[in-house]
Order: sequence, then C-alpha cells, then structure tokens
Amino acid sequence: MARKINTTMTDALMLVGGGVVGAGLALLLAPQSGKKSRKEITRFSRSVSKQGDKVIRNISESMTDFAERVGGMTAGVMHKR
Repeated sequence: MARKINTTMTDALMLVGGGVVGAGLALLLAPQSGKKSRKEITRFSRSVSKQGDKVIRNISESMTDFAERVGGMTAGVMHKR
C-alpha cells in the first residue's frame, strides 16, 4: 500500500516537473514577446469581427430583398383573386 502511494506521488511530481520544464522552454523559445502576441491577437479578432459583420449584413440584405419579392408576389396573387 505504501509503495502504491509512493509511486502515485512520484508520478504526480514528474507530471508537475514536466509542466514546469515545458513552460520554461516555451518562454525561452517563444518567437515574440507576449505584448506583441496580444497585439496580433487583438488585430486578428477585430478583422474577424469586421468580416463577420459584413457577412451578417449581406445575409440580412439578401433576406430583406427576398421577403420583399415574396411579399410582392403574394400581393399580386391575392389581388388577382
């Protein structure tokens, strides 16, 4: 029983140690600073947001045009009766 607890503790420490070493290597080998990365992420998210707004606007305009056409056709059919 004591051996199982010792093995579990060793495994947990190895996992935490590996995480610390991995994080340290990532910081040392990072291609750019965190500040620059945050700026790029902000620019990218703004660009995606603008593109999404354009797509939604186009879909909205298309749906409005479609509704007007269908409404015009329906009014014409109802008027003929």
